Amino acid sequence: MEHRFGGIWTQRKLDLLRKYLAFYTRALAGRGFTLHYADAFAGTGTQNLRVDPAQGDFLPEEDFHGSVRVALEIDPPFDAYHFNETDSQRIQALENLRQDHPGCDIRVTQLDANAFVPGFCESLGRNDRAVMLLDPYSTELDWNTPGIIGASRKVDLWFLFPISALLRMTPRHGSRIREEWSSAISRLLGNDGWKEALYRPVEQAPMGDLFGDAADAELERLNVRELELWVTTRLREIFSYVADPVTLYNLNRPLFLFYFAVANPSEKAWQLAARVVGDITRAQAKVRNR
Repeated sequence: MEHRFGGIWTQRKLDLLRKYLAFYTRALAGRGFTLHYADAFAGTGTQNLRVDPAQGDFLPEEDFHGSVRVALEIDPPFDAYHFNETDSQRIQALENLRQDHPGCDIRVTQLDANAFVPGFCESLGRNDRAVMLLDPYSTELDWNTPGIIGASRKVDLWFLFPISALLRMTPRHGSRIREEWSSAISRLLGNDGWKEALYRPVEQAPMGDLFGDAADAELERLNVRELELWVTTRLREIFSYVADPVTLYNLNRPLFLFYFAVANPSEKAWQLAARVVGDITRAQAKVRNR
């Protein structure tokens, strides 16, 4: 089954994931842990990337390995792979991966990601450790789902936050917020007070009306950088460590914030992970800037 999704930014995301997974299994191999890889929005294992015509020269015409196959090709391997999807045809494609990887313990589930994550975290025992990828297509993920991962104390998370979707649903001027989007925004951000957090009065010179009363203040949304800082601060309230996100762009427009977070409260553990992720992201940035 062809899975058309993504663009050049997808390859950047997968490159970061691939390099971290390779470090992770090497670092924990032979230390008595059972290592799990979990993908809550697994897709099919391959991607036929959807590329804007303006970007077509930068990508060959072929199917790219998605995050599922990236994880399956890591050496040394994980002890178990947990792939979750809701689409029946994609589920079948994931089931078929067992034929290509007969030595791998592949576990496929068909659940809403917000149901898959709690079940997976609850299943982890004392000697289990995991890396999870959360890369929703849009606003499917509830904010409390990353919170469950943060409380697990056993999971390293790569999380694709849909900043472009949030920007679409929160227009620059607060008076233009559509009521039907309010519940989706509250679910995405886990906070009914998001309007007070994301909007501020526009600074204006004092001006009264004919009767001397000040005009009602217009509300203006935070800019993209301020939104990023706000989301980052929220994540740092629920994880032991959260790296500054990698912003993934399409045609110079921010699409996603790609976060790395560690649930393990051990300072030694998260400092090592932080150092490795920092090295990976800096090396990628150098290549991109050549």
